[in-house]
Amino acid sequence: MKKIMTLCLFMAALFLGTENLSAQNTIEINKIASEKAENLRKVIKFDTNTLEEVYQAYKAYETKYQLISADLKANWESKVKLDKELDQSMKTILTEDQYFQYKNLSAN
Repeated sequence: MKKIMTLCLFMAALFLGTENLSAQNTIEINKIASEKAENLRKVIKFDTNTLEEVYQAYKAYETKYQLISADLKANWESKVKLDKELDQSMKTILTEDQYFQYKNLSAN
C-alpha cells in the first residue's frame, strides 16, 4: 500500500512539473512571438488586425521551432520547411509591398 501511495505521489509530482514546464514554454513562446511582431510593426507599418495575424504566425513558428531546436543539425529539413511555412504565412498576411519589405529584412 505504501509503495502504491509513493508511486501515486511521484506520478502527480511528475505531471504537475510537466504541466508547469509546458506553461513556462508557452509564456516564452508568446513573449518571443509578441516581440517579433512588434519589432516588425515598427519597421513595416500595419494595423492592429495585421499585428495579431503576424503574432499568430510567429507563435505557430516558435511553437514548432521549439520542438526541433534542440538538434537543428538533425532537424535541418524540418527547419527549412518551417521557415517556408512562416514565409508563406507572411505572404498571405501582409500586402505585397509589406511582404517585399519583410523579405528584405529577413535577408539581412
